[in-house]
Amino acid sequence: MIAVFVILYLVSVIAHLYNLLGEGKLPAWAGVGSLAAGFILHTVVLGQTGLSGQSRGLWVWLSAAAWFLVLLYLLVYARYREMALGGFAVPAAFILAGYSAAHLGVWGAGPAEVEGFLLRSHALLALLSAGTFFLLFASALMYVVQAQQLKSRRPGAWLHRLPSLDVLDDLNHKILYFGFAFLTASLLLGSMWAQSKHGAFWHLDPVKTWPLVLTWLGYGLLLACRLTRSWKGMRSAFFSMGAFVAVVLAIVVHL
Repeated sequence: MIAVFVILYLVSVIAHLYNLLGEGKLPAWAGVGSLAAGFILHTVVLGQTGLSGQSRGLWVWLSAAAWFLVLLYLLVYARYREMALGGFAVPAAFILAGYSAAHLGVWGAGPAEVEGFLLRSHALLALLSAGTFFLLFASALMYVVQAQQLKSRRPGAWLHRLPSLDVLDDLNHKILYFGFAFLTASLLLGSMWAQSKHGAFWHLDPVKTWPLVLTWLGYGLLLACRLTRSWKGMRSAFFSMGAFVAVVLAIVVHL
């Protein structure tokens, strides 16, 4: 149950951030519905902890702070039907609840269920981010090839089969958002698992850590530049292709 409400909060985080930062809009149930479902499970877990009469230390209080934060946001949403505030409140609640849930001994009987769920979720999101970044690489390559063909004024006969440059550029932006969201969530869940398993948020292995850090920084820089509209078109496409090298390196060292 603990792992489930953390994952529901994560789904809500991705939906709220997409609605806040992206150009499109996801339906409210994707963000608010998953948040409400996670909130109900979170309430049950906190209620069971309170009824047990045993103090679990600071981490339970942090989880309670996350619960209050979600409650306040849900009340605001019920009144104004506005998700923008959730783009700030929900990620904070997810981080507080997730790390407190992963802390050793907080919820009493063994954390094996939480550890397994966090590890599988971490691996799944890492694979999703890798697949998403491959699609970003492919669409960026199509953008570069089409742009070069148009500049040459002697385009190939197959060029009309490709989407337009505007469509490809917009597709790159949307793919980048989801890939970066999946990667960030994977790293957060991985550090939660490390806390639950080893008692440390980050198990530093330079060979495995630095490719992930470089990948996150590279795509984070690209997303920031896309959001500020300072990088578009060819510059964004070339950077996307270059950043994919870090993805391949991270996969190789982990395998």
